[in-house]
Amino acid sequence: MLDQLINALVESRNEAADEVFLEALRLGSKREKDFALRALLTRQSVCGLRGVIAYYNNLPEPLQTTILKNIRLFHAALRECGRGQDPLAAITTMKLIAVGRQGRLTYVLSEALHGTQEEVSRAAAEAMVALARWAAVEARRLQQADSPPSDAAPLLLTGITDPRAAVYRQLMQERPEIEQAVARALDVHRGRHAQELLRAALLLADWPGSKTLAILQTAKHGGQTAMVRRLQQVPDSEHVEAFLLAASHAALRTQFGVAFSHISEPPVLDALLRRTHWLKDQQLQLCLRQVTRGIWWDQPTLEKDLARRDDADAARVAEWLAASGINDALQDDRLEQIRLHLHHDLPGRLRLLRIAMQRPRGASLSLLRSFLVDPDERFVRMAAREFARRKPPDYENLLLQLMNGAPPSVRHVIGRSVGQVGFEYFWQRFDRLDIAARKSAGRATLNLLTDGLQRLDRRLRIGPVEQRLKAIQIVQDVGVGEELADTLLVMCQDPNPKLRSKAVAVLAAVKAVPSDALLERILNDADGRVRANAIEVLEAKQRVDFVPVLTERARSGHSRERANAIKAMHSMRVSTASTQLVNMLQDERPEHRISALWALQQIGFWQMLSEVGNLAKADPNTRVRRYALAVLRHVARLIRPSPGRAAG
Repeated sequence: MLDQLINALVESRNEAADEVFLEALRLGSKREKDFALRALLTRQSVCGLRGVIAYYNNLPEPLQTTILKNIRLFHAALRECGRGQDPLAAITTMKLIAVGRQGRLTYVLSEALHGTQEEVSRAAAEAMVALARWAAVEARRLQQADSPPSDAAPLLLTGITDPRAAVYRQLMQERPEIEQAVARALDVHRGRHAQELLRAALLLADWPGSKTLAILQTAKHGGQTAMVRRLQQVPDSEHVEAFLLAASHAALRTQFGVAFSHISEPPVLDALLRRTHWLKDQQLQLCLRQVTRGIWWDQPTLEKDLARRDDADAARVAEWLAASGINDALQDDRLEQIRLHLHHDLPGRLRLLRIAMQRPRGASLSLLRSFLVDPDERFVRMAAREFARRKPPDYENLLLQLMNGAPPSVRHVIGRSVGQVGFEYFWQRFDRLDIAARKSAGRATLNLLTDGLQRLDRRLRIGPVEQRLKAIQIVQDVGVGEELADTLLVMCQDPNPKLRSKAVAVLAAVKAVPSDALLERILNDADGRVRANAIEVLEAKQRVDFVPVLTERARSGHSRERANAIKAMHSMRVSTASTQLVNMLQDERPEHRISALWALQQIGFWQMLSEVGNLAKADPNTRVRRYALAVLRHVARLIRPSPGRAAG
């Protein structure tokens, strides 16, 4: 019933429904606000959307994001709010136009700019500057192949999957309107916001066809004088393109030449242009020609230029190269040339390394790779960390190869950076390797990774039972039981009998065997497999004082425990081992007879082959007969003469 009522409100054309949803948007819970916003977006009524704009600043961030993604539905409402009498709603409208990248609504900003309300006109001017900065930044990103578009660029173009295509189409749709509005506002407006409009005009004057750049050649334009005066001063970094394009005009070149002649201090140069360092030489004409044609890019010219500069100035040339927009291959070649030139200058090489680290993800790593063999290990550490952060293809092998012969600090950084990846790679491949490959690969992994044993120790202590059993198997195959003996001793008391059994079996090969008290607890374990493995530990110890315990276990009710005890007694040369084995072969329980056959095969006590033959021929249990036949075949293979000996 409630759903039908809500659907009726959504489909209703009555403005009272808008008021209901707006009240829910203002006072409701988070879920109710989300539902109310979706209902208002579905209705698309101007009255309701105006209310959404009025409440925008008080909404949660997810709802504000939803509004920005659907900003095109608000065009009519934004127009009415911008022309309305409510200053708060008008200021919010200016903000939404700027954040939503709605260049087609710049006429709303122009109208508000010439209004009587000072706060609204200031918000309109700030919105124009924001739109101009967005258009200039995104255009610059598209010109640079390695610079990704901003996250907010394709908000309005959800139908386009390629982010660059989305940004390009949005700029083609919105930028002409922005340029036209800024140029007209700069011509008409005479208020206190002229400096903000001038800043927006310079931001958009970054290509020859710009409507704001054309102000310089438009007779009687109200903003021409202000633009010329501003361009005769040292430009900000965001106005570099407008500065160079304006300087290329013949009518203004003389003025700019005079302005450049006074620029000589290094701080002013750094703030002036990263795109060209020839301005320090007071050669504006050569600067413009070389920037447009790129003739300085050849190697001999750069070499001659570096020869007459100090190391600090050569590092500034490297920064210019990084910001010049040339392709990665040519840029890497020239930067490597500068790096070799700065082989004795640590601050210069540090600036080069920072250039390599500030490149966008996916850019060439050739320069960063060269720092992996730098003579200063501090640079090697920084380069290794950056490689691990960027994760290029096959970076693990590259860093692991670098560990051979690297200083301890570099080995520690690489081990910590790629340790998880290297250990996981070995962990996943372990099950597919044979015994020899497991040992060699495991040893190599633990030797290369400084924290390899710590990672394996964590796998022993925590995780699912299957994973912990696998970790114990790795300890056994790789042969690191001595290093992890303490953890294995703790696992001997684990609640899971499989883990206890496996841990005791591995301890059998460890020289630092557990204490007698611990062995006593293990031998009295409730699980027979754990007790059987504990007997193998006693066998490895070869202590005579364990003989009474083995004699007692040779009469145990668990077949595997009994067989291991007889095998241990034989290895310790206890005379009663053969008697115990005969008794076990004649036991009425078939599993005991099978375990006795296994013990006989392990011991090699072939004097009892007649007993084995009887079991193979007349034992009532099929499994016992098959196992006895398998033992006889094994003996036959052992005593069969080799082909060479038979021929002799």
